[in-house]
Amino acid sequence: MKQNTRFVCLSTAIALLITILTCPTFAQQPDILKRATVYRLPDMERAIVKSDVTFKTAGTEALKMDLYYPAAHKSGSKRPAVIFLNGVGNPAAPASKLREWGQYTSWPRLVAASGIIAISHDSRPSDPASDAADLLAYVRSNASSLDIDEGRIGIWSCSANVRVAVPLVMQQDRGYIRAAVFYYGVMPGEPTRLDLPMLVVRAGHDVPGINKGIDAFAAKALAADAQLTLVNYVDAQHGFDLLDDNDQSREVIRQTLDFMKFHLSKSTYEAVRRTPTPAQFLDTLTKQGAQRALQVYAEGRKSTPDDVLFRENTINAMGYELLQDGKTKDAIELFKINVASYPESANVYDSLSEAYEADGNKELAIQNAEKALQLLAKENSGVPEQLKDAIREGSGNRIKKLKGGDR
Repeated sequence: MKQNTRFVCLSTAIALLITILTCPTFAQQPDILKRATVYRLPDMERAIVKSDVTFKTAGTEALKMDLYYPAAHKSGSKRPAVIFLNGVGNPAAPASKLREWGQYTSWPRLVAASGIIAISHDSRPSDPASDAADLLAYVRSNASSLDIDEGRIGIWSCSANVRVAVPLVMQQDRGYIRAAVFYYGVMPGEPTRLDLPMLVVRAGHDVPGINKGIDAFAAKALAADAQLTLVNYVDAQHGFDLLDDNDQSREVIRQTLDFMKFHLSKSTYEAVRRTPTPAQFLDTLTKQGAQRALQVYAEGRKSTPDDVLFRENTINAMGYELLQDGKTKDAIELFKINVASYPESANVYDSLSEAYEADGNKELAIQNAEKALQLLAKENSGVPEQLKDAIREGSGNRIKKLKGGDR
């Protein structure tokens, strides 16, 4: 029987949270929900707190949020904001109690002491994704009265709440979310917003299933050249920011605050990379096709002509990787881009000839091999002698073989 996917995902997240809350290393801690962060800042207790602001009414229940402003904040001056998503929370606790947890009062004060507005909020375990999305919509539509820069939003989440946060921040139309922090989280899916800076903190002494999910997500992020900062805190337990009172925990928290400040500091959005990395460009080519890849290439080369992506040897190496993987037609498109970019290079024609041969197109393989030899014959070709010999041998032998096969 087909089951409701959202219900299954939520049930899994709640089950994991219950596992965490009842495991010996976590549940035996006295007053765990009252614990504050082990890292402190001098001005955190001076934060200006605006409490009980209703952002949504669900049935008869008013969902509210608390806003924490820096002590030096002046009304009318806009600041970035970090939202602490507590979308799953404790299924046994009423929604209004979530923002009273020590974690969700001390972390916001730390952020406020760092010069950023912080928000904690109510949420219903029955529909955390909807509540989180509505919270974001409310904050942005009321940004002016809240003194928030609606274009500079950060997200912080931990544990089972990460299962709600990841799909939310990965939505392509949420470019205003400039940074995301995930602590010891239940991480679903894969990164689809490669422009989003992410800080993922992994606790070595955590539940194995959680770390397996983090490892899988991180592997996909690294393969896609996503903007991932991974902190592998080997000696930490789940909830280390509350439970492990030591210098390493404090350093990780400090690093988190610096991460948020760095990525939310600019008043306007500026991409960290103006051009895709080679891995991202290959992903565009294979998933969106040659026309889109060529468009990306042309736009990037115009703005940053010296980027490593646009070097002849980089494109050539990428093309041969595709050939080795059996993606011959993608390799041909890549070599064609190189030919268009470096029309006087014998090497790019030799490579394109090889790709056409692999694709079974004898005529174009011969044509490009002959062009390679013509360019090679020029006195000022600038090609090193060793490479000249390799091109001469490769293209020459290819022409003989393919022409001989036509007889």
